Amino acid sequence: MEGKWEEVFNYVSMRAYPPGSDKAQKYSVKRYASKFTVKEDELFYGEKRAVKSREEARTLFSEFHISPDGKHMGIARTRRAMCNRFYWLGMTVEIDKWVLECEVCKMKPLSFAHVKTEKKSPKSRMIQRRLFSKVSKMVEEAKKLAGYAAVDNHVKDNQAVGIGSGSTIVHAVKRLAERVKEENLNVVCVPTSFQARQLILENCLPLSDLDRHPELDVAIDGADEVDSELNLIKGGGGCLTQEKIVASCAKSFIVIADYRKDSSALGEQWKKGIPVEVIPMAYVPVSRAIQSQFGGSADLRMAVSKAGPVVTDNGNFLLDWRFDQEHNWSAVNTTIKMMPGVVDTGLFINLAERVYFGMEDGTVKIRDKNML
Repeated sequence: MEGKWEEVFNYVSMRAYPPGSDKAQKYSVKRYASKFTVKEDELFYGEKRAVKSREEARTLFSEFHISPDGKHMGIARTRRAMCNRFYWLGMTVEIDKWVLECEVCKMKPLSFAHVKTEKKSPKSRMIQRRLFSKVSKMVEEAKKLAGYAAVDNHVKDNQAVGIGSGSTIVHAVKRLAERVKEENLNVVCVPTSFQARQLILENCLPLSDLDRHPELDVAIDGADEVDSELNLIKGGGGCLTQEKIVASCAKSFIVIADYRKDSSALGEQWKKGIPVEVIPMAYVPVSRAIQSQFGGSADLRMAVSKAGPVVTDNGNFLLDWRFDQEHNWSAVNTTIKMMPGVVDTGLFINLAERVYFGMEDGTVKIRDKNML
């Protein structure tokens, strides 16, 4: 938190951006700092003092969670006591979490903090729903930040733009539609899936395809996971082949994701495996070949709302290969693609130019291949 508050403090007090900030980072700082003021060299969110570090937040929690008569207050009272005076991003989620982890509170048989009872009270369930809702909102805001940053920094007039698939791309398309309307941009959009096509049409953007625009200026898409070397796992939504085709046709492939997708190594965050699109008749031989050569398990992805397997936009099946060790991903990708019956894999190697991660604290983190 300390670094973030320093950026906000410098902007509010001196209109100064962090050294070396690009357009996306400046936009993020300015947008976030607009909610704050400086009083007597302290940063305030409204009338609430901004807490500078996680350590300070935890110390304040310890002070406020114990009432004057020595009793441990529950979630609601602890929240009220702290939220009336202090602020840090995600504080209610953390306060709830710390109360639930409090060893003293766990010993109270009917305490709302005692969530591991056989039958949860209505208030316990309500608290858990609120926690889930807050985290969901934080993730959605992070996706929006990444999508807006990518569109603002990479889409220009008279461009052909590849539009990816998934939940994060929704925000990018909305931002693109805003810019087209506000700036009268002339762009055409090439979709990577049926979902992407519908998004383009719903937002009244010009629809095209690779027949008419085989060379794209930029493609923007999400990812299931991104490692430190910009290797990606994609295909959780089943659109990997068309996504890879569109990405390969773009002069610049830009990835947008929330903070949960940022990993040092593939498999660290994403536990559902690497998708492999296969011709239906080949799914058993391909599954056996992958498991034989690389270990792990390669299982046919089954549909949720229909009987039988998931069927891609291309009419194929998907295997999800859950690997159990690190690999040379470039070599693995090449080997699997050479197996008869394989259409493509969800490994995107040496394709991404830049990744924008929307972070929990309202900033945008950038990973660029030129900085590796």
